[in-house]
Amino acid sequence: MAYSFQLKLASDGMTPHLYRALVDGTSEAFLLLDEDSGAVYLADREGAPSGGMQMSLPSGRIELTAEESNSSASFGLENFKLLSAHLGSQYRKRGKAPTKIRKLFA
Repeated sequence: MAYSFQLKLASDGMTPHLYRALVDGTSEAFLLLDEDSGAVYLADREGAPSGGMQMSLPSGRIELTAEESNSSASFGLENFKLLSAHLGSQYRKRGKAPTKIRKLFA
């Protein structure tokens, strides 16, 4: 079964960076890359951290910061882990926030 996702920068390029995530063309979520705090957060469409999940950029460690809300439960911890890991990896590799990331796993 194929799995795909796309992360697209939805903010003006100033930190924190808001990304719109589309998983398998159907599930939408938002991730926030905050250079100042060194973390990626699950966010709402306005860019406020929500859902209680975050990943540290330096260590790659995933933390559940609060009880999972309905939005994070529907998005799923595994989706967050995969997308935030790819976003963090591209950020470290390029030294800046990427504008778009696309992945297809066959």
